[in-house]
Amino acid sequence: MIRLRGRSSGATLNGRVRAALAAPGSVRLEGLAPFGAPGFYLVARPGEATLWLTREARVLRGVPAADMLQSLIGVPFGPEDLRAVLTGCLVPDPQPTAGRRIGEWVVVDLVGGAVAYLQPVDGEYHLRVGIRDGLTIEYDEFEFRRQIPRRIRLRSVAADAKNRARPLIDLTVTLSQYNRGIELPDDVFFLEVPADVVPMTLEELQRRRPLEAPSGS
Repeated sequence: MIRLRGRSSGATLNGRVRAALAAPGSVRLEGLAPFGAPGFYLVARPGEATLWLTREARVLRGVPAADMLQSLIGVPFGPEDLRAVLTGCLVPDPQPTAGRRIGEWVVVDLVGGAVAYLQPVDGEYHLRVGIRDGLTIEYDEFEFRRQIPRRIRLRSVAADAKNRARPLIDLTVTLSQYNRGIELPDDVFFLEVPADVVPMTLEELQRRRPLEAPSGS
């Protein structure tokens, strides 16, 4: 279970999502409502993605899963990136290129430009902060021998390397009721959509923002 709260790309987000993620590149997200069926389903596997808004009877297909995810949460992650960030890995295949010490911290540069900041806890180093895609990602409240973070905060930097402004992101992700290391059946990443749903565009999804908090909340 994922709880999202904060600001992301001009919108205030506040919602709960049931999630399943698996390698390579598979994701299932269900936007939970206060009552009744989920408000949306996003199901993707390599080369295929579907997003169904259940209450509006609209469906989005033929769009990369990364674009759907960014429209939902305002963060530039595809399924593999999302899985890596939520499980405390920062990037899908972390490969170090350089490292250095700053006080008690160990700083590791990774292939692709990400930077991992590790801090010793109980004699072992753990990822506490990461930087990637213009985001600072902070990890806290670990479980399972401090391997899985329960709270993740994502913040955008003020500008990119070329001094261009970025959309403000300050999003807190809280994880609960999760299982790790289980094999998910293939049908988890298959979505059967009613025949009478109406196609929609990515631009329409960006305007609707299913996880956006109601005005005044």
